[in-house]
Amino acid sequence: MIEPPATTGTADQRRQVVLGRPVVRRDDFEAFYISEMRAVSVFLMHQGATPYEAADAAHEAIAKLLPDQWSTLEHPRAWLRVTAQRYYWRQDDYRTSPTNPVPDRPGGTCPVAEVVLTDTQQRIMAALRQLSPGRRTVMAWLLDGFDYNEIAQMLDMKPAAVRQNICRARKDLTAILDLDKGVAHD
Repeated sequence: MIEPPATTGTADQRRQVVLGRPVVRRDDFEAFYISEMRAVSVFLMHQGATPYEAADAAHEAIAKLLPDQWSTLEHPRAWLRVTAQRYYWRQDDYRTSPTNPVPDRPGGTCPVAEVVLTDTQQRIMAALRQLSPGRRTVMAWLLDGFDYNEIAQMLDMKPAAVRQNICRARKDLTAILDLDKGVAHD
């Protein structure tokens, strides 16, 4: 059952309730980490990152957030995504094929074990990878629950440019997904 939207609190808190995310208290970093790490990893995967690239960039952003920014940020969810996105984009400069196996983490946990995608999500990810980087980026922000004005602010774009990119991306995605359906049924 979908909870009714909250009528009190900030716009960001009301949006979190509507999107089904728990509202995290400003002094509860652990709860913020738990609620946002998977979301940020999926956000980066929408932009074309592999699960491991996404987890790496998300952890880099969290590491920067904890000591420097957490207590003073007005919009930590948006800041985390902008920072993780920048880390992901910088990985292109350093990306190489690994020569050694990835070491096990303490306790045998995988950094992307929490990012499990349904078949539909995997189809959407594959379609998103076919978009231009600009359209893929605005769609990642939109899919993560940000509105046009917030996206424009975070990406330093005009809202009209965001709307245009999203409109074109939706058209492209519809064509890609319809084409995939036709191929799958033939």
